Amino acid sequence: MENMVPRGNWLDDDIFRTFVREVAPVRFGSWSLTDVQRATSALGWELREPREVAGRVWHRFAPRKGPSAGYGTLIADASEPDQVRKLNVRVVDLPPEDLATAVDLVRAAWWVMEEELGPPALWGGDAGPWMMWRLPDAGILVHSHDKGEVSFELLPAAADGDAAGSGCSRGRWRAAEPADLPPAPSSGSPNPHGTGWEQLERRLSETLRSLDYDTPFFPGRFILHLGSARDPRHFVQCWSQDLSLVVEATGHLHRPDSADPARMAEYGWEFSRSIWQRRFPKARDKPAHAATAARMLVEELRQLDVDLADLSYDGTMIGRGRGFHLDLPDLGIPHGHRPVI
Repeated sequence: MENMVPRGNWLDDDIFRTFVREVAPVRFGSWSLTDVQRATSALGWELREPREVAGRVWHRFAPRKGPSAGYGTLIADASEPDQVRKLNVRVVDLPPEDLATAVDLVRAAWWVMEEELGPPALWGGDAGPWMMWRLPDAGILVHSHDKGEVSFELLPAAADGDAAGSGCSRGRWRAAEPADLPPAPSSGSPNPHGTGWEQLERRLSETLRSLDYDTPFFPGRFILHLGSARDPRHFVQCWSQDLSLVVEATGHLHRPDSADPARMAEYGWEFSRSIWQRRFPKARDKPAHAATAARMLVEELRQLDVDLADLSYDGTMIGRGRGFHLDLPDLGIPHGHRPVI
């Protein structure tokens, strides 16, 4: 299969390739501290004494007696210190000078991973973009952090993209084939995010900000629809185009009486070829664009008489010759809208 990831640039990618070949075959058993320590000892790695950091227990590997590609740490919850959540290796430890360098570094790591292990099962974002590979009893996640450092993380097989980062960020997204996505919450599950339009606008803003920032790393393009589950004609949508974000009040095609031109213009919409749209150039570099876009989309959902309790979404991430379903766990509304255009 042709590798569709831009190669990037990283002086240490040969060291990283050797490291991937070293650790990918390792089996960690039950992921108990004992099993993981036994497996890493066989590689010649030596653990230091643990310390507690923000509710987690960290076991660092000794310098020059740990992973060859960077500083390594075993991480467990303080409530279950003998059960390892992940093995983190910071393969790029210093923040790069600029965003272009950060993109090059993680693309180079992804390139090596795909050459060694094939295409990833998931893409995602959590305080920076990541790709995840599935092994028989583990997962490997390669993550660019928000300041541009790069981590290689080994995870238990049952883990998903929620294991990326600190777990405290908002606006998370994941993209994969449906079988590789976590199950959606049941319709009767309580919504931990709040249920008002203002809360939805805030969550949508955070999600768009993450997508705007992360998507060009792969590179990829996303499209997101939000609308009524009962009447799919009542919807709005947005998508990425190069480094821009485009929003569209598509549902007004089916409800032209709800699109008062003066009101639409006041809210920032532009009328083009029978449709109301707005383009936000360089959205990746301007977080305020995501907030404005979210405000505009939410207002038009309300103008289209979409009931918040009936609101759902559907989305796609496209890139590297593949098309993935988009999962937005922090958006707080069900997945399932199918727009009528």
